[in-house]
Amino acid sequence: MTFDEKLKARAAREDCPTPDGFDSRMDALLDTLPARTAQPAKKRRPLRMAVCIAAAAALVVGASAAAPAMLEMTRNAIDYFSGNRTSEYAAHQERYKAYNAAVDTSQTIDGITLTIDNIAADDSYINIFYTMSSKSPLEQIGDSSDPESWRAAWSAPVFWAAVDGKELDTTGAILNEAYFEDDCTLKGLHRLPLKQSLPDQFNLLLYTGGSINGMQDADFKFALSVDKSSVGSLTVEPEQDFTVRFSGTDERGNAYTVDRTPRVERVSISPLSSSITLSERVSGDAMPWDSFVLRDDKGNYLPLISVGLTASGLGRSVNQFEFIGADEDTKSITLIPFMSSYHAHEVKGALDALPLTDQGKNGLTLESLEVGAAKAVAIFSTHGATWMENGQFNLTDAAGNSLSLNNDAYFDSYTDRETGNIIATLYYPCAAEEELSRVAGVSFWQPDDDMELLEEQAVTIDLQ
Repeated sequence: MTFDEKLKARAAREDCPTPDGFDSRMDALLDTLPARTAQPAKKRRPLRMAVCIAAAAALVVGASAAAPAMLEMTRNAIDYFSGNRTSEYAAHQERYKAYNAAVDTSQTIDGITLTIDNIAADDSYINIFYTMSSKSPLEQIGDSSDPESWRAAWSAPVFWAAVDGKELDTTGAILNEAYFEDDCTLKGLHRLPLKQSLPDQFNLLLYTGGSINGMQDADFKFALSVDKSSVGSLTVEPEQDFTVRFSGTDERGNAYTVDRTPRVERVSISPLSSSITLSERVSGDAMPWDSFVLRDDKGNYLPLISVGLTASGLGRSVNQFEFIGADEDTKSITLIPFMSSYHAHEVKGALDALPLTDQGKNGLTLESLEVGAAKAVAIFSTHGATWMENGQFNLTDAAGNSLSLNNDAYFDSYTDRETGNIIATLYYPCAAEEELSRVAGVSFWQPDDDMELLEEQAVTIDLQ
């Protein structure tokens, strides 16, 4: 497939129509937000796209006739992390090394070789470590002003999968990160979310480049067999319905009522990842409900990692949410609905006055900030109950005024899966030295401390 054809194929598979009235509702919501001293970063993290299920999953035909050798999760080296020390998943690299299968299988099409290096699987994700190489320089999407990690992720292949002959529902966030080892070599990690339970042993067909017809016109295809039993996932499937119901008044004085009935399909905890899967019947232009926080049996809040939601008019919409902080000793998880304005306010301070926060019981603390010539990296901790925060920040002068470099900056963030800290990066590759010399302070967006936990509507899932 040509590059244009790949873009069209991806667009076809990821189409998610904008619901009626979306623009007017968004405009009304934006009118209620507080004024900012600088424009928000102009690009979000790439490839975190929400997609919709446009049709029922199709049965996959044409699987390999010969059964491949079973790939067991055991200790194996993973080269990916040695070349990408800033990976979102670097904090857990030793866990990935302890539970993965060394695959080392390749295919070459039109001078490009794609190699599956390792696979690490539990009950929440199939993690695919791969290498794409060519004798000539690989095409790099984007331009020189874009962050290098973004260009690599944009240029990387996107994997789809079939399990035991049935196409896997991988709609939602496309979790793909990569880096260029050199002009001719790209190494990456693609995570396939598992919205439904899989057996410990299964046949896996990985493919890339397919269009709306799925694997039938895919470019690369890899037939594998996987055994994930050694990972030791703690998984329960309560299939428990619960009701979320409350009323309020918005900023314009209009009364509203929330009345939803989601279902907890599954909770899974493993050394590699933890997730909770919810389903819900939605109609019209409604999106599935996701306004909840998680707390364990010790009273600790478990940070949720932001993902894209999917909605389906065909049966129940199923969405998986990754969270951190649980382990094999966790006895229960409590899901707590909440009410909130979802507003934020600006917290400002000098670079030499860190840590920086305010008096709210829930929110962020800016622990450290490293300002460089082309980017600034901030580390935020969270306290209390927070909901999918990203640590958006700006650089200021000594008087607290936002600098112009923020207007042309790119923003990116992720959650450290070991500490729960948010690692936020502001890229400003075109900033002038004179502008950088004025950097003396920082501001960040703190959620308003008005989250009301609806404890009486909470649901507790026993794990042991």
